[in-house]
Formats: sequence, C-alpha cells, structure tokens
Amino acid sequence: MTFPQHPVLAEADLAGTEPLRPLLRDGRILPGHYVVSGPRELPARFLTALCPTLLRGARVLWLDAGNSFNAYGLGYAARFCGADARAALARVELARPFNLYQLETMVKVKVPERWRGEPVVIADPMPLFYDEDVPEAAARRVLTRVLEGMAALPAVWLVLAVDRPAPAGRESWQRHMISCAQGEMRFYGQDIADDRADAPGGRGSVEAL
Repeated sequence: MTFPQHPVLAEADLAGTEPLRPLLRDGRILPGHYVVSGPRELPARFLTALCPTLLRGARVLWLDAGNSFNAYGLGYAARFCGADARAALARVELARPFNLYQLETMVKVKVPERWRGEPVVIADPMPLFYDEDVPEAAARRVLTRVLEGMAALPAVWLVLAVDRPAPAGRESWQRHMISCAQGEMRFYGQDIADDRADAPGGRGSVEAL
C-alpha cells in the first residue's frame, strides 16, 4: 500500500505537547507505537493535554476503545485557552470499536484508508482483550494482529493503557504490548478541565470509521 504524503508531520505536532516530552528522541516523536499508562482518568486528561496542539492545527484519529471520549472536557480546555470549543473538537476524528474484532478492522483497514499523517490514539483498549466471552487463544491472536497492524502503518500510535486488573491467563498481555513499543511513559495529566464521566455533555458524538 502507498501511503499519502504527510501534510502535517505528526512528530512535529507532538513534540510541542509538554506531557509527551519523555517520548522525544532528538526533539521528535518518531513513527511507531508508544504506550502511555495511567489511572482511570487517563483518556480524558490526555485529551485535555492535547488541546493546545489541536488548536495549533494538528489533527488526531482517536479510537475510543474504552468508551471514555470526553468532548465536554476538551471543549472546556479549548475555552480555557481562549478558543472556541468547536475548533478543538473539529480536529479529532473519532471512532468507537465495540469489540476487539472491530478494533482489529480499524487498525488494519479503516485507519490506513483515512490516515494522512496524523497521530492515532487508541484509548483504553485492554478491556476488549480481557473480554471473557472471547476465548483466551482467540483474543491473543487478535492482539497479535493489532500489533502487526500498527507496525505496518508508519504512524505515531499512542496506546492509552488504563490501570486495570487482567483476567487469569492474560496478566502479561499489557506488558507484552509495552515490550513491543518504541517507548513507554506514565501520564498523570493536568487539572485544567472538568473531565468527570457524569458531567453534562461529557460524552462526544461518534463518527464511525
């Protein structure tokens, strides 16, 4: 597959995002996948931290695997920065995989079709692989294919790994994802937005890939 020329290089966009400084190498974030771990609030706080970068014109593909996209928090952060909330929200292309097979399809098919050089965030994917209705061997195969899909697309992939207990037999899977990554960091976020899950308007609308 031939990928389009990058109109905006993701590594340049993300280099200006202060909380991601631990991932920089020679002032850049190189293509590859990175794991950012943190508490339950990680996806909302990470989105808030990206707000200044989005307002500078960067775009992001956001795969909301954990059903935690906080449009209200991003809008609040944009207003805090003196901008219209819609200016930041318009820079996020949002999709929500409801199971691990949909996530695989997005990573291997849908994202490559739409990708134009922007970073790709996969927010809280591990619960999809911890679904006990999916046999362990089948879930492990999908995890392997998702990792292969990320390796095949020369994007900056940011996997937000929320701290969660894993079912028996799957305890090492998140560590495996980290071991395959270009880099790993822990993220604690910034207190500039109301990112409560129960806040009015705290759930974004979804445009499926």
